[in-house]
Amino acid sequence: MSEPNHLTVTYDDGSTRTVDFSKVASEVRLALAKMNLCSLQPDVHTCRHYVLLEWDGWQEVVGLDCEFVELLRYFVIRRIEDRGRLSFNIGSDEPELFIIKRLPKELKGIIVAGDGDMKAYDFSPEVERWEGIFETGGKIEYVKHDKAIKAGREQNSTDAMARAADLFEALARELQKRNLNSRDLVAMNHTQKLGAYREIAKGMGLRGMQRQEDVYGFIEFLLKRLGKTE
Repeated sequence: MSEPNHLTVTYDDGSTRTVDFSKVASEVRLALAKMNLCSLQPDVHTCRHYVLLEWDGWQEVVGLDCEFVELLRYFVIRRIEDRGRLSFNIGSDEPELFIIKRLPKELKGIIVAGDGDMKAYDFSPEVERWEGIFETGGKIEYVKHDKAIKAGREQNSTDAMARAADLFEALARELQKRNLNSRDLVAMNHTQKLGAYREIAKGMGLRGMQRQEDVYGFIEFLLKRLGKTE
């Protein structure tokens, strides 16, 4: 079956809204697949940058298909439930915004990985700044990173590469368990490759923040980088 490029919703007033199909959530894709409107087979979502979000016990990945990515701000709003807001400069007029719903205050840091050097940002408690209590909405803000006021910390290249080295070591261990090397794995057929990526993602504790395809794209990105050093 051919893969769709866009999903269009038509409203009762005749207006429509269209989104890139790659951004459709996995549960929506599953529902569409049951109606035979698309295949259920996930794909490798190739992006120019990936953001790895790190908690104790698990990590999440989201892809950003942009030439330039830089963290602008991360802060946590505390009301009845905590919500984190993560914004990136992607070289356009509007920043790219992500809402962190699950344990946003416990997010330890992120790594931004692209074709150039990797960038790492530390969200540990010692870099946190309490913004204050706001009567409107009764919210409390904790600022973890804010480039405009130099709050938080972008780690230097040495620290960033040390964190990246941990990723490559974890990937190498998963390959060794399966008696594989990075080049052979990337060259596998689509079905074999996805099966291996799924198991590697599980072993490395990687989940998709929005879609699992980003995880597979991130693993392939790491494999290609690893292949250059093998």
